[in-house]
Amino acid sequence: MENAKPSHGQQMRFTEEELKIIRDTFKGNDRLLKLLRKVFLPELDPDAPLGEMIDIWMSVPVREMSPEDARVNILARNSLIMHLEYQLGQLKVLAEMDENSVEKFLENRRKNSTK
Repeated sequence: MENAKPSHGQQMRFTEEELKIIRDTFKGNDRLLKLLRKVFLPELDPDAPLGEMIDIWMSVPVREMSPEDARVNILARNSLIMHLEYQLGQLKVLAEMDENSVEKFLENRRKNSTK
């Protein structure tokens, strides 16, 4: 399916083929999305064996930084977490959209781009 480029700078981020892959992979598969979250945003697990605690933020040496640098790093951490959560949520929404919804969205977008 062709991706029309309407005015206002908006365009469909995914092709129809990519949307089909998203639907086939993630539709009704919250377990996979949660697994991806666990991979990209590991949580501290109190039951983890000693020496096997995984937290991707432990390697940021905030104690050795100025307070301002530490603040910037913590804010960047929070932004990254929010971004990943949003993207996983977007995969869920796109996966649950039926093909007719996508077709209608693209048709409306094409109509609006000619105005």
